[in-house]
Amino acid sequence: MIAIMAYWLNHRGEVRRSLRKERIDRVNSQLKDLYGPLLVLAETNERAWKEYRRKYFPREGSPQGPLTESVSTQWHVWVETFFAPRAQQMREIITQRGDLIIEKEMPAVVLDFCAHAASYDALLADWGAIAVNDSTLIRHPGSRFLLYVRDSHIYLKNEQEQLLRTGPAQ
Repeated sequence: MIAIMAYWLNHRGEVRRSLRKERIDRVNSQLKDLYGPLLVLAETNERAWKEYRRKYFPREGSPQGPLTESVSTQWHVWVETFFAPRAQQMREIITQRGDLIIEKEMPAVVLDFCAHAASYDALLADWGAIAVNDSTLIRHPGSRFLLYVRDSHIYLKNEQEQLLRTGPAQ
């Protein structure tokens, strides 16, 4: 009877340790392969966008009416060299590692962002013929996307810290 009890307790402890290790591995992968890279790219993109708006639209914050030739030229440069490539990088990370999303279903804000990033493909394919004020057909979801990525990253970092703090399961 004692041997059976000892076996059962040992087995139960092994199952707990195994489940905890699997959870730590998943959280680490979510941070390393999805939310970490997304956070860096989304934060970088947000800072560049704010600086772009500050420099080219200091009073209004965004264009009102037709763009001047020089502002249009700068917009093309920024889209081609910065905004579109970053959006494509983030979309690629999401499509390749979407299985690591925290939620059971893909969040709408993530799908909205991916649709926006995909719209750059069409925009850049005919970039030379695009009118100076044309932009992507599907608008960026704005701060909602960055907030989602930030909040998810913080949630996972907190969970990771808690899992590591508790030590091995008994």
